[in-house]
Amino acid sequence: MKRYDQMSSLNLLIFAISICIESGRLSFGSFHNPGPGFLPLLVGLLFRNILHRRLSAATLSDKPQEKFSTMVSSERWKKLIWVLVALFCLCDLFGTLGFLTSTFLLLVFLFRFGMEPKRWVVAIGGSAIASFLLRFFELC
Repeated sequence: MKRYDQMSSLNLLIFAISICIESGRLSFGSFHNPGPGFLPLLVGLLFRNILHRRLSAATLSDKPQEKFSTMVSSERWKKLIWVLVALFCLCDLFGTLGFLTSTFLLLVFLFRFGMEPKRWVVAIGGSAIASFLLRFFELC
């Protein structure tokens, strides 16, 4: 298993480097006016810095690896399916309730019943703050 993780880490590193090289062919622009090469460069750097380092650190450590069966338990699959159902329902709600209301309801559902359930106060408060920030940045 460790060998496969090392090969995955190497492939991810090669992929991240190729994204960064190819994004160099496009103009980067500036931070306030990004060009078409700005986002691919950020994605390549994220792949390199977060995913590749995490995977290579896990393969180089002597800690026992987490079993694959615990990572994909049936409870997590059920929650994932409910999240996907909620996203599909969001598409139907856009036309009738509007963007902000349907996004608020989706966030309440995801905070309360998503992968890591939160209390109702956190779910409603976090959804209200996120919806307010969406509206604020939309007006800017």
